[in-house]
Amino acid sequence: MGYLFKNVTMLTMDDQQPHTVVGDLLVEGRKISRIAKNIPKMAHKVIEEEGLILMPGFFNTHTHISMSLFRGYGDDMPLFPWLKERIWPAEARLTKDDVELGARLGIAEMLLSGTTSFLDMYQDMERVAKAVSETGIRGHLSRGTIYSGDKKKDKAAIRELTALAQEWHGHDQGRIRILAGPHAIYTSQEAFLKEQLEVAKAFGLGLNIHVAETREEVADIRKAHGLSPMEYLKKTGVLEAPYVIAAHMVHLEDADRSIAAEYGVGIAHNPKSNLKLGSGIADILGCRNAGLKIGIGTDGAASNNTQDMVEELRMAALLQKGMNHDPTVFPAYEILKMATLGGAEVMGIQDEVGMLREGYEADLIAFQRKGPNMRPMSADPAALIAYSAKSSDICLTMVAGKMLMRDRKLLTMDLEGLYGPLEEALSRITSV
Repeated sequence: MGYLFKNVTMLTMDDQQPHTVVGDLLVEGRKISRIAKNIPKMAHKVIEEEGLILMPGFFNTHTHISMSLFRGYGDDMPLFPWLKERIWPAEARLTKDDVELGARLGIAEMLLSGTTSFLDMYQDMERVAKAVSETGIRGHLSRGTIYSGDKKKDKAAIRELTALAQEWHGHDQGRIRILAGPHAIYTSQEAFLKEQLEVAKAFGLGLNIHVAETREEVADIRKAHGLSPMEYLKKTGVLEAPYVIAAHMVHLEDADRSIAAEYGVGIAHNPKSNLKLGSGIADILGCRNAGLKIGIGTDGAASNNTQDMVEELRMAALLQKGMNHDPTVFPAYEILKMATLGGAEVMGIQDEVGMLREGYEADLIAFQRKGPNMRPMSADPAALIAYSAKSSDICLTMVAGKMLMRDRKLLTMDLEGLYGPLEEALSRITSV
């Protein structure tokens, strides 16, 4: 038995179809099997509600999901003091159980706000993979590494990346995939970067790294190496990984964009985190015009406070309109496409998910138009979501044909059961 959505408005994100389609969509097994009008009901579970807007789920292309534990810890601080004085000391107190607990909390928030796929970077990723596997979300997980200078520790990090790839890469028909995750140039060393590159090449993994987030970072890299961040990554061979995802990319020169385009680097744009940490505003219009792949991410809840992609995509659109003094850039449908298919392109799975298309995996969400913010019913559905919707208007989240949230209730998680352990962990981790 599958799911049959009857008489719904669909935002397809598929240039081979009309952008907006009204009709029926049939899910059988993991996939969208048919989009048409008047599909017979047969034995399928029918979902037919007035005013539903169906679209692909959101792709959160950059986060540290277990840092949901640190929400509100270290607010209103610049990046480097925030890392050195708050985040890194607190992370040193984390247990593997804490990492999994934080991941489950973040996944709950994402499912309730329409994220069906996310790209993560953190430690103890085997426990994050466990949470992803059990909750049903699609997770691309990078084993975050910071060079310590301790040969034993650094070799152990490479072994952990290898073991993670061996156990989890491609799990559940590709729902879970593994990436190498060197944190950044300024927390790495060239030989350490190259060791992770070799693992990525051996297993066909992507490589996920923070790049050009702050002016200070770019200045320090140029002082140390005589190169911009992208020039350094090219020189060291890092950009020769099977695919590369660069988070932030706020402070770029034209040459950096050209290098990124040459190597097919995907950008994870994190507007709210960049604003909150005072890092600046990325020139996403310039990156798009240079031919770069761009997705949207929230970053972790310690630097953004929410994992809400509805807020994030709206912020992305409005910032670009304002900084370019042009209300026509990134119109509603285009910004929604960046948050869906754009994310799939960055994560390298655009042939499987990211559109409402027959044969694609059924990773989709539904907005309901019951609230006053979602009326009148005749308004453009893309504009309603981009400029008016709240994540609480999402009534359904599905991944690979499995219903994970329905009518604001999580179906694969005990959310209330997380809160007690969460408070215990928080008091221990953040004590100074």
